[in-house]
Amino acid sequence: MTTTEAALRSFRFLGNEAIVHLDSSDTKGAFAVLEMRSVPGAEPPMHIHENEDEFFIVLEGRMKVICGGIETELSAGESAVAQRGTPHTFKILSPELRSLAILSPAGFEEFFRALANVERPSVKQIAHAAARFGSRLNLDGTAL
Repeated sequence: MTTTEAALRSFRFLGNEAIVHLDSSDTKGAFAVLEMRSVPGAEPPMHIHENEDEFFIVLEGRMKVICGGIETELSAGESAVAQRGTPHTFKILSPELRSLAILSPAGFEEFFRALANVERPSVKQIAHAAARFGSRLNLDGTAL
């Protein structure tokens, strides 16, 4: 693995530490696996993925997944899924959260890489990057 490839496997993303364990090149596009270390305040706005399902697995800590209007609290060892086309977000309920996100099919991991190590991207930059990879953000609180 080259230094450049290693840098794209582990990086900072909007206040989170991200590790890409598997991406599209590893799975022939079938899925991607990302590990995230996050703190409260680093959660995404409500959003929709047009192309992929997102499966959350909590490794350490607690989170609340809000998906399709249903709130589910998860602790270590528990999981939830947000199917493509379903509005979802999450809230971190512990001082730190360590989780896996499995995206199927792969491709959306490139959104995270597009904003890798960007110190303070604007909301416009985040929304533009999300749109490039088939996701819509709900930034004003209206229904998606």
